[in-house]
Amino acid sequence: MGIFADRIAALGTENAFRIGDDIKAVERMGMEVIRFNIGEPDFNTPQSINDVAVEQINCGNSHYTDPAGIEPLRRAIAAEVGETRGISVDPEQVVVTSGAKPPISYTMMSFVNPGDEVIYPSPGFPIYESWVTFVGAKPVPLHLEEEKGFRFDAADLEKLISPKTRLLIINSPSNPTGGVLTRADIEDIASLIRRHCDESVRIYSDEVYEYIIFDGLTHQSIVSLPGMRERTVLVSGHSKTYAMTGWRLGYAVLPTVEEARVFRQLNINITSCTPPFIQVAGRYAIESNATKAIVAEMRRQFEERRNYVVKALNGIEGITCAMPQGAFYVFPNIKGVCEKLGILDSYASLPSRKAASTSPSTMFQMFLLYRYGVATMDRRSFGVIGSEGKHFLRLSTATEMGLLKRGIEKIAAASRDRKGFEEFAREGKHLSF
Repeated sequence: MGIFADRIAALGTENAFRIGDDIKAVERMGMEVIRFNIGEPDFNTPQSINDVAVEQINCGNSHYTDPAGIEPLRRAIAAEVGETRGISVDPEQVVVTSGAKPPISYTMMSFVNPGDEVIYPSPGFPIYESWVTFVGAKPVPLHLEEEKGFRFDAADLEKLISPKTRLLIINSPSNPTGGVLTRADIEDIASLIRRHCDESVRIYSDEVYEYIIFDGLTHQSIVSLPGMRERTVLVSGHSKTYAMTGWRLGYAVLPTVEEARVFRQLNINITSCTPPFIQVAGRYAIESNATKAIVAEMRRQFEERRNYVVKALNGIEGITCAMPQGAFYVFPNIKGVCEKLGILDSYASLPSRKAASTSPSTMFQMFLLYRYGVATMDRRSFGVIGSEGKHFLRLSTATEMGLLKRGIEKIAAASRDRKGFEEFAREGKHLSF
């Protein structure tokens, strides 16, 4: 008998954190690392939000609270979601969680049985695919194409829906691509769902990047459309919008109070509750006019960085980069670089077992890190299933402009360094992670 339960073998990971060990190894070698790997705003949490939390701690607000979240915060969330989506939200349908990740697992455990099918975007947030496999469901990746700006439409989705479909995951603006669904997209998708899906099928709408959207666009949510409120688990949080990643504050708005009670019960079993001083600060973040101005300025800087990075990457021979309309990532196609440096041939020559643990984009990712000190993420990190032959990197632009410029210069230099890659590949030490 082994030590671990069989199910652990089906649990995936988030490589943006996992690659931290390699980053530390490179730094121990004396090399500075420019970090484009992690999806975290480089801004600090606004001081006014910090002040609220500190005041709450100092006045003793550090005890257990309602596992669903304190009522004032749930009311603030219900009001904001209701106003921005044009729907009515009962605070009893809101469940506060420790970050926006728990609702992914809660949704899988609540609605999906082994053998059910889950449709999810690929490339997409890796924890989607991780939890689909962990609960024994069948993963059905919805592959997003560069030519469409990494959006999908109803025709793409229709090919994947079957009588076994139990859950559909939507993420707009998207991690890792920055793709944004249009109003027409979601109207067509909603119409398709109404025609082809049973009312028990749930939509998981991940809207964590809702306030980081560019080019004068406004966020579009499927929950706003007829018949979708009753089917949709809407999820968002404070990490990206308010630069509160380490605070771990998110929430889910459930279709019914009954479903919210199930999420509350899962909170009881897993975390008990989110710290109350964090929740009070989170309410302030939502309701304060001061924070709205700060969020707008962060968004402006993210858009400025995006404009520079996309142009700079498209200036590198062998790289093409679509223009993302949201989030703070770019997702360049590096197929030309992989051809130019001989990475495709090097990958093809690997033993089958080693090849299964890497990819051409992974090999370039690791070459960038160990030889040039630039940390990026490979295509496999955003959905392994069906990623073969897709040569992309994700770069986070949540980094100040000076570092972005230096990092892009290093990527350009690496893209010309065929001799350096050949030596790196011959050493064979860091072709995967």
